[in-house]
Amino acid sequence: MSGPKKLDLKTIQEIRFLYGNGEFTQQQIAAKFNLSQSTVCKIINNYIHKNIPTIQIGGDAAVKLKAGYKYGN
Repeated sequence: MSGPKKLDLKTIQEIRFLYGNGEFTQQQIAAKFNLSQSTVCKIINNYIHKNIPTIQIGGDAAVKLKAGYKYGN
């Protein structure tokens, strides 16, 4: 049986970002990164990889994302 995969900073942040946007389910993210859904859940809820900060978007960008605009429009 193999041990846990080593995930880099960019991958962890991308997983949290994709789920945080609400566009992808945990199962879809798991398939995209070849992980189990339970691993994705643990990443999202900071049970594992706690030391990696979550990407935060503030200011006008956050408002535009919530309003349905794409960044840069």
